[in-house]
Amino acid sequence: MTERLIRIGKVSTVDYEAGMVSVTYSVTDGNTTDKFPVFAMADEYKMPAVGQDVLVLHLPTGQAAGVVLGKMWNKGNAPRKSGENVYSQEFGAEPEESYMEYDGADGDLKFKDKNAGPVTLTQLLGLAETDKHRREFGDEPGEAYIEYRPEEGRLYFKDKRAGLVSLSAILGLSPEDELKDPEPEPGGGQGEEPAQTGGGENG
Repeated sequence: MTERLIRIGKVSTVDYEAGMVSVTYSVTDGNTTDKFPVFAMADEYKMPAVGQDVLVLHLPTGQAAGVVLGKMWNKGNAPRKSGENVYSQEFGAEPEESYMEYDGADGDLKFKDKNAGPVTLTQLLGLAETDKHRREFGDEPGEAYIEYRPEEGRLYFKDKRAGLVSLSAILGLSPEDELKDPEPEPGGGQGEEPAQTGGGENG
């Protein structure tokens, strides 16, 4: 009979100092393994808790040796937050207890522990919400800068002489024109070049 190399079981005991756990396969044969090392990805340390489901990779030498690869997402271990462009790393024993999270939808990196948070990196650095869309050029804040305002969809420029002006105003666009893609000039580009260079008094 071929022994299964990959199995799912529940953590039975945890040896925190050694970084090892034993696993019970209660659904199949009820056997409990010896202590297996928990896979340390990039030397990261976070031990699973007793009763949690884990994936175990047994070595070809037999069921007596193996490596616990870690937890997996399932009904009993649902992601705290999910979605496209979401990265979240849990540090606490329970969801929402402590984590680091990045959501591409708002572009904020967030941190939380039991004593504080959630707080964004922007807030930790003491930046205003608009600072992440602004680049300052002057010696004093607000003296000269380029700023994008996502709520308006406009790019603004400011210096000491001109004051604050939007890119739309510089280009002379009306509110209706702002929503249109620029159209190519008729007969422009490659068609005009020969006409300018090909003619002349001696042509």
